[in-house]
Amino acid sequence: MRNRIYQYEPLWGEWKIDELIDEGSFGKVYKVKRTEFGEDYFAAVKIISILQSETEIKHVYSEGMDEQFVKTYFENFVSGFLKEIRLMSSLKRNTNIVSLENYKIVEKKDSIGWNILIRMELLKSFMDYMTEKTLSKRDIIKLGIDMCKALELCQKANIIYRDIKPDNIFVSPCGNFKLGDFGIARQVEKTTSGLSKKGPLPIWHPRLQGRSL
Repeated sequence: MRNRIYQYEPLWGEWKIDELIDEGSFGKVYKVKRTEFGEDYFAAVKIISILQSETEIKHVYSEGMDEQFVKTYFENFVSGFLKEIRLMSSLKRNTNIVSLENYKIVEKKDSIGWNILIRMELLKSFMDYMTEKTLSKRDIIKLGIDMCKALELCQKANIIYRDIKPDNIFVSPCGNFKLGDFGIARQVEKTTSGLSKKGPLPIWHPRLQGRSL
């Protein structure tokens, strides 16, 4: 995994990977750094892999789907996914939303699949924040107000956020609570694991050729 990720350096022409800070089933989050005039600047980059392994690819093939179907299906998914990322990026620099600064989609060269790189501001997770500090009544009230402001911004952008939980809340250096992780990894999981369960195959699929519908 290290070689596959580090091949993209420098990310966006100037960022280098500093360390791995989080890891899940469908993505990893890295702390990245750039240096300008002797000053270091940090950000977070989430890297999500669509079709992560040959085993996963073989699994979808075993359902009777050919290479062209699988590639077209996931290309359409990536295109739709890109629209969602662009929508999320429109909310950047709002106080109570984790700022999505940039993104990049890279097609894998050696197999079917893509890596999605998303650069965000580097923040402290709410879970880590709570282990370092006991929340006061004022903190709890501010948390509620900040989350309501975040949801109001989502509503104005026609985004329905359905997964508010401590894991998806982050804290800025000045103490503002921010809503993040707009279900990107969860959407990837739903699509990749549900390919064979998504309903009737499209009429252009080879398995349906010559049949009346």
